[in-house]
Amino acid sequence: MFSKRHVPPQWRPVPTGRPRLWLRTPVAIAATLALACFGLINAAGPAMAAAPAAIPLTSPKCPSDITEGETNGCVTELQTLLNKNGAKLTVDGDFGPATLAAVKSYQSSHGLEVDGIVGPMTKDELDGSTGGAPAPIAINSSACPANISEGEIDGCVTELQDLLNHNGAGLTVDGDFGPATLTAVENYQRAHGLSVDGIVGPDTKAALLGSAAPGAVSLTSSSCPTNMSEGEIDGCVTELQELLNKHGAGLTVDGDFGPLTLAAVKSYQSSHGLAVDGIVGPNTKASLDGTSSSVPAPIPLSSSSCPADISEGEIDGCVTELQELLNNHGAGLAVDGDFGPATLAAVENYQSTHNLSVDGIVGPQTKASLDGSGPPAPAPVPPPTGSTLSKIVSYAKDIEAGDAEPGWAGGKIWYIWGGGHHAVPGPSTGQCAGDPIGWACDPGPTPDPSGVGLDCSGFSRWVYDLAYGRDVLGSGNTNNQVAEMSKVSSPVAGDLVFFGSSSTDTDHVGVYIGGGEMINAAETGTQVDTVPVSDGPDSLIGYYQYG
Repeated sequence: MFSKRHVPPQWRPVPTGRPRLWLRTPVAIAATLALACFGLINAAGPAMAAAPAAIPLTSPKCPSDITEGETNGCVTELQTLLNKNGAKLTVDGDFGPATLAAVKSYQSSHGLEVDGIVGPMTKDELDGSTGGAPAPIAINSSACPANISEGEIDGCVTELQDLLNHNGAGLTVDGDFGPATLTAVENYQRAHGLSVDGIVGPDTKAALLGSAAPGAVSLTSSSCPTNMSEGEIDGCVTELQELLNKHGAGLTVDGDFGPLTLAAVKSYQSSHGLAVDGIVGPNTKASLDGTSSSVPAPIPLSSSSCPADISEGEIDGCVTELQELLNNHGAGLAVDGDFGPATLAAVENYQSTHNLSVDGIVGPQTKASLDGSGPPAPAPVPPPTGSTLSKIVSYAKDIEAGDAEPGWAGGKIWYIWGGGHHAVPGPSTGQCAGDPIGWACDPGPTPDPSGVGLDCSGFSRWVYDLAYGRDVLGSGNTNNQVAEMSKVSSPVAGDLVFFGSSSTDTDHVGVYIGGGEMINAAETGTQVDTVPVSDGPDSLIGYYQYG
């Protein structure tokens, strides 16, 4: 992963990213193109500090079809990938006219349908996920076995993965029936009332090929995109078509948002006093499913009409206002006034990154931080003193030695893709999506049965949290961390040392311990250890001190 053995990357949501292996042979080096530290997550292209954190396009968190008007981390990743192809966009997570034009230009130059919609084919072309996949073979072909199962690698699996992605699986299409495909098959079977055995037999094939529509998913579910549009194929569209039929549309319920469904949506919008744009957003959803005639009007969080503590389960204008404020910080929520699981996760993430108590409850401190209406937020943490710097080094060495720390029983800690980025600092399960070797996946080949560990920025975050007694660096990646720090010309032990292309394009971080050495969580297949700073990946950007 380091400069002498490093091959330039391709990212991910984490991915896409650049996990790498320290290997010497040319073949091994080529293999490392798929690997990288979690710190690279938001790295490529021009970026703005306010952009939502990047989410890989193949993640289930991204809609099957990303369209103009969407604002979230999926668009951040899209813009980053387009910039790698020369788009020169401002990376702000907002799918506006400039991004639409860049998408169409990319589609035109890559032989794709020029519709401005980032669907499976455009996603695959952008992230290169199908570059080496076997050519697809119809799963009902005699060339495919009666029962397609885990371990198979061929064009039947390529076609299977494409079909699963049309139902929102978000798989990398590589023709390899591995753990992620197995999980997607089981999830599909469960959602469609099929026998959940992970084997793609006659019944599962029939369902995938369209003899049965995708299982209906509530339009207000977090599984459905905020704005549903033409081209989407999933259970959200099945539900949409059923609701439209209750209003006389007479559609075939097949889960495919095609021209007839588009016409039915526009007809419904016209007859119900809604904006006639053919996009099924929060207001159209609310009107269709009867949750309300519209989203509750926002109420300032500081109003006496809002409870002192806003919590999960509340549905009102206070939550509408909360969701809008969270979206101003990149949450990408559907603004529906309903404090559900997605809003809870966004609150906890906001609290974690703003040094607030992570309890998911929007009380006075969280309100104050969001809109400045309540008591003052906690005072900024001062730069580290000599004693704090000593603690940073001491905790880093203790962790390397396998000593027990709060929340960790002790033992050597493996590098895990995305580890250390949960709401509370410390070793955690990683992020399976985008982990090329699967160490963060369950099941996976990691020698740690629990699949718990740290990546580079997760390690530095935990060390600083232990030394300060407070999560000063937050759950972001290396780009987020370096933005919280100041570069120093004369480094001291306890500073952080960053690597990458620039201070806005970082991909690794370590804790400097003096003597030209750092402790870091380096790469897949290693544990937290000490290495010379001179072995760092890419270029040394510099030494940075908090504050």
